[in-house]
Amino acid sequence: MMQVVPNAAIPARAVRVSTGKDYWTILFGMWLIGGVFVDGFAHNHGVVETFFTPWHAILYSGFMASAIWMVWLLYVSKRTTGAPWTKAAPVGYGLGLIGVLIFLLGGLGDMYWHVVFGIEQSIAALLSPSHLMLLLGALLILSSPFRASWHNENMTKPGWLEFAPAFLSLVLTVGAVSFFLMYAWMFRYNLPAASSVDWYVSQFGYGMVVENNETRGLAFILLNTLVLMYPVFLLMKRWQLPYGSLALLFAIVMVMMNVLDGFEFYQSIILGGAVGLLGDLLYKWLKAGEGRMWAQRIIAAVLPIALWGGYFGYMQAVDGIGWSAELWSGAIVEAALLSVGLQLLAAPRAKG
Repeated sequence: MMQVVPNAAIPARAVRVSTGKDYWTILFGMWLIGGVFVDGFAHNHGVVETFFTPWHAILYSGFMASAIWMVWLLYVSKRTTGAPWTKAAPVGYGLGLIGVLIFLLGGLGDMYWHVVFGIEQSIAALLSPSHLMLLLGALLILSSPFRASWHNENMTKPGWLEFAPAFLSLVLTVGAVSFFLMYAWMFRYNLPAASSVDWYVSQFGYGMVVENNETRGLAFILLNTLVLMYPVFLLMKRWQLPYGSLALLFAIVMVMMNVLDGFEFYQSIILGGAVGLLGDLLYKWLKAGEGRMWAQRIIAAVLPIALWGGYFGYMQAVDGIGWSAELWSGAIVEAALLSVGLQLLAAPRAKG
């Protein structure tokens, strides 16, 4: 049921949806994001020919379910508070309703774009203006339960039943961002593998092409570190996390990204889950949930080292590493430094 929230940080008589209703928002969001990833799989395997496909049907029906649900929440909130439509949105859902409008406009634009310019292929499909509008709308919709929980001052040390909507909201949002950066998702490539490097050297000689691929791989590692670690810092900044949060965060994002290639790179799921579990153990052992910044900074440094150390370790075991020791080891260290820098930016300001 809806309840009026007495919180000075939000408008008077603002309405907060119940945890149960947040679960429904997540369910419809999973429907929407599921359509996104199935559509991505179709694009990657060359089976998309028109705008009117089964994949788009899943995507846009998921959007319609999310849109109808969020508009219904707005209607109930208006009846509860008597506020104007522009101020009646439940706590955390205002931007989500704007996202509904943006997604609708992006969908109409996408249909027009396909009719006029045809079906995009490869990276172009991720960069068309209509698809970027869909991304923005989806991010605002999917992140609504996270924002709602963020502004719930009574939610500081939640159990899983209460925490799951906020957590899944963040995970789905990270998944959507990762989807649109699939061309830079390092776990889909074997750029540092000895066989890959040897092929490039045999075809082009050691020169600009090989060096560009090394630069590309390093950039991918740093970008993936940012995408995976910043959500960790947001979670640690706001809540005392239930055990298993980090393992599930890493593993679920890896599962979502594996959908795009038919789980060809399933090893990344095992690696991500193991690294996240290490983070959970450190979080518990170091009591990082009690506001110990030094403990959170240890987590910030250790997880990228474990993630990319595991990545290069597995590659060495199955194929060998074609990068120089300075390059692959330096990439791990640089990822750890980036992560610690992000934690410093995300951490609460010191008092006094």
